[in-house]
Amino acid sequence: MGKKQAKRPVPPVRGQAVREVMTTYERVAWVCLHLLVFLVPIAITNPSIFGTQQVPLTYDQFDIVKVFLQRGLVLIGLGAWLVGLLYRGGRVRFTRAGWLVLAFLVWVGIATVLSVHPATAVFGKYRRYEGLLSFITYASVFFLTLQLVSTPARMRSLGRTLVISGAIVSFYGLLQYLGLDPIQWQSLPFEANRAFSFFGNPDLLGGYLIFPLAVSLGLALSETDESWRIAYWAIFVMTGFTLLVSFVRGAWIGGFVALLVVVYAAFRVRHRPTAIDWSFVGVGGAAAVFAVLRSLTAESDVMNFWARLSSIFQFGEGSARTRFEIWDAALSATAERPLFGWGPDTFRLLFPKFKPAEYVADAGYLSVADNVHNYPLQLASAIGIPGALLFYGLFGYALATSAKHVFMRGKGTERFVLVGFWAAVLGYLVHLLFGLSVTGSTVFLWLSLGMIVSPMAKSREFSAPSLNVVALLPVAVIVVFGSYGNMRYIAADNAYLKARIGSSGLERVANVETALRLNPYNDMYVSELGVAWKDMFLTSAAQLLQVDPADPTYSELYSTTEGQFMQAEAAYKDAIAFTPMEYDNYVFLANLYNQASYYLDFKYASSAVGVGLAGVEVEQYGPAIRLQLAIAYMNVGDYDAAIEHAEFGAELDPNYVEIRAILGDAYRLAGRTQDAIDAYSSVVAVSPARTDLIELITSLEASQSVQTTSE
Repeated sequence: MGKKQAKRPVPPVRGQAVREVMTTYERVAWVCLHLLVFLVPIAITNPSIFGTQQVPLTYDQFDIVKVFLQRGLVLIGLGAWLVGLLYRGGRVRFTRAGWLVLAFLVWVGIATVLSVHPATAVFGKYRRYEGLLSFITYASVFFLTLQLVSTPARMRSLGRTLVISGAIVSFYGLLQYLGLDPIQWQSLPFEANRAFSFFGNPDLLGGYLIFPLAVSLGLALSETDESWRIAYWAIFVMTGFTLLVSFVRGAWIGGFVALLVVVYAAFRVRHRPTAIDWSFVGVGGAAAVFAVLRSLTAESDVMNFWARLSSIFQFGEGSARTRFEIWDAALSATAERPLFGWGPDTFRLLFPKFKPAEYVADAGYLSVADNVHNYPLQLASAIGIPGALLFYGLFGYALATSAKHVFMRGKGTERFVLVGFWAAVLGYLVHLLFGLSVTGSTVFLWLSLGMIVSPMAKSREFSAPSLNVVALLPVAVIVVFGSYGNMRYIAADNAYLKARIGSSGLERVANVETALRLNPYNDMYVSELGVAWKDMFLTSAAQLLQVDPADPTYSELYSTTEGQFMQAEAAYKDAIAFTPMEYDNYVFLANLYNQASYYLDFKYASSAVGVGLAGVEVEQYGPAIRLQLAIAYMNVGDYDAAIEHAEFGAELDPNYVEIRAILGDAYRLAGRTQDAIDAYSSVVAVSPARTDLIELITSLEASQSVQTTSE
């Protein structure tokens, strides 16, 4: 392959740009990049937004489709660009930051190979997906941006697409804030009328909005066409308002930092605001004041701007307290494997091992952190301290070396688009000190990285290889098989949706098996097969209790019930073998054995004890496994052991009333009547509808009275 190196000049300023004609292959890649920027933020799989009442297309309605679009468009775009290069030759643009990206990607690959769970490290945790494949996608987006955004006009074009998509996202979030959401969500894990838009979570929305916020301001300040200037300012105001009403503190800080950067850039070039600029500054200020004042009447502290802001400094209570406990777990995990970490996106698996006991009481026994809420610690625990340093070294280097182009004096307002992307990178990195990183928003961090280093790129001209057909073959194979795998990935989640909603019995089992056939690497799908068989077992077991053992149908029904139990047992064992660090599977299997000891054979109580003890090894501070252990020990007659585990679990989470009821049972069976009454009474105080416990308390008090009288 022949090479000719030529140093390309810094792209000229707006209004003086040299027109560069794209080849057909580059145009395909360019369209794919635009589609990625536009579609990823607004993609969800819930068609009811269009007024229909259909069920979603996938169980994960938000993140999986964003991942699907990213990977699909990157495959096509990068494939088209490579085909053009190998078939006709062309230009390749390089920067020093690109070599750091490659080094970081290699390090993530090594961490993946050495991970405690390679499947999760490759694909990422369900509904997060930030495994090796996503980092490859990020790097590919960076590379495509670097290759294609070679002029200010192209940077402006891609920035415009980003801002228009951001306007759609912001408008939908605004509708949610006003109580006009066209989708009737079944339940929300956060406060009503809090904006979450197409991201399914306010934290994720807040992080994404930093990008259109900063870029729209950069476009507005550099636009000469009055209509477009008004449009960009209107989008900026709406985006800022939606960011405020997402009530995400980390995003507030990140957005504020991004705006400070743009203001500083305007000051350096002595930008003179127009009447339009001042008008929208006033409108934006009034909108912010309205949002803040309206929030002060909210009953929820989360929806109250002042309470939300002041809570940042309340380190010993609320979400700040649990956040520090999660950070403590991440630090402990990093200390144990400081070099290569535990593997990308594996924090949910390692958190039970390292979480402090206080977290259970503060967050509740059902809470499991799958994210550190601090990206430096997230990366350090996932890919080791060197990997985290590589990441921040990469972005620090890019920000530092590009700053001379971004903040150059005397170059007028034409550089404000570049300023917007530079500000967005810094603002989002600040947000990640407190927030979540998921592919639907973090992909724009890497796209913006390509933007800010683009003016420093050098280029080399490559001629097509003589055996270009042979060279094209692996590209075609990767694109075709990658696209096929991408389709299977989302089809699997459609089957998983059918298993979770709208099917039962053997049909449900068949849907789970389809999901596993299409994607055998998702631990949620693996566990779901056990859940499906267990539900069938419990249904049959309940019927079995209603049949007389002398009935001719009893033997057949017993055999069916036992067969379903054995299928559930095998599925849960497979789930444990597939993901040994997933605590929930131990709880599920121990519960299955406890149920089987009641419905089928007493011998299964001993199996429940064994699985429960294994679960305790995985998560020492797990009240749910302590509950199952207490039940199992009661079934085998070891009441002292049952009391020990039930007391331990009850102390972990005082609000876990179910384990207090079991503790009362253990006390009662051990003959500790007053302790049993106290335990039952603590449950009734929280759940007055537990008439069964009220009757037990009455009975125990009566027996105490009789015993006292007889004495």
